[in-house]
Order: sequence, then C-alpha cells, then structure tokens
Amino acid sequence: MARDIHDTLAQGFTGVIVQLEAAEDAMACGSRTEADKHLHRAGELARRSLSEARRSVHALRPQALQEQNFWGALKGTIKNTTAGTALHTMFEAKGKLPELPQSWQENLLHIGEEALTNTLKYAHARNFETRLTYKAKKLRLELRDDGDGFKAKDRHDGVGLRGMRERVEQMGGELEISSSHGKGTKITVVLPANGETMS
Repeated sequence: MARDIHDTLAQGFTGVIVQLEAAEDAMACGSRTEADKHLHRAGELARRSLSEARRSVHALRPQALQEQNFWGALKGTIKNTTAGTALHTMFEAKGKLPELPQSWQENLLHIGEEALTNTLKYAHARNFETRLTYKAKKLRLELRDDGDGFKAKDRHDGVGLRGMRERVEQMGGELEISSSHGKGTKITVVLPANGETMS
C-alpha cells in the first residue's frame, strides 16, 4: 500500500513542484506569459493528483491506464510533467507490444514514473530517454538520463528504488541499474512477455 501511494501521489506532487519552480524562474526573467503557462500546468497536475488520491481510496489503479496501455500512459505522464522545462524527452518503441496483464502495465508505468522523478529531483539532466523493445518474447524497457549519476556502492535504496526492484521481481523479470558520477543513469527492465517466469 505504501509503495502504491508513493508511486501515484509522490510522482504527481513532484510534477507540481517542477512546474512551480519553472514558473518562479520565468517570473525572475520577467516572462509573465511563460510563468502563467507553468502555473496552469501545475494546477492541472495538482487536480490530477487529487483525483488519483480519491481513486486510490477505492482501488489502487492508475487513472491513465483506464484510457490507454502503459506505453501511452507513460509517454503522457512524462510529457505532462516535463512540459516547458529544460529536460528534453525522447521516446522510441520497436516491435509490436503484446497484451500484458493489468498488474504488469501498472508496474511498468510506476517504474517509469519513478525513474523520471529521480531524474528531476537529483540528476540535473538535460535529456531523458524512454525506449521500449519487444523481441524474441522479451519486453525491454530502458529509462536513461544524462545527469549527475551516482556510484552504485554509495546508493542506498530508498522507497522508490526498492519499489522498482519489488515490482520487477513480482513479474519474474530482471532489473539493472547502471550509473556513475557524471555519466548519467540507466534503468533497464527485461520481462518475459509471454507472462512466464524467466529462466
């Protein structure tokens, strides 16, 4: 329950903070129009987070997945959160995405959101790349930034990274986190897309 609350509400509030900070920067530069755009986006993200909070009371299922699959939902979330910021986003999909269990789609969406949140909060990155590949009955999701990075031995798994690991384990997949100071971070999830546990 704590992981799901973290993965829905914390992500939304991070987006609100990013947009408010961008509005503050725009005001400092004397750009009222740009600041208004960021304030409007912050309001939209706050309303969406409130809706998520209400929905979470009834059932912990992301609202975005009621309208589209996790790939569309993830792209939408990343675009909405980073709109008007200095972080440049890129998306690439290869192969036809197979039907995935609902719980897998939720897990993959939350993993992507967590990677983005960590990039926005800690990495000072210029670019965030999201790649999805389906090949040889394996689904591969890569989330990469070109930010500050960290030394793996210095990293202490917080709720977010621990949640990622737990989600990937639930799906019988593999998670790899590679990072080093000044060279960015890459998170790779590999899943058996036929729904069977990987050997």
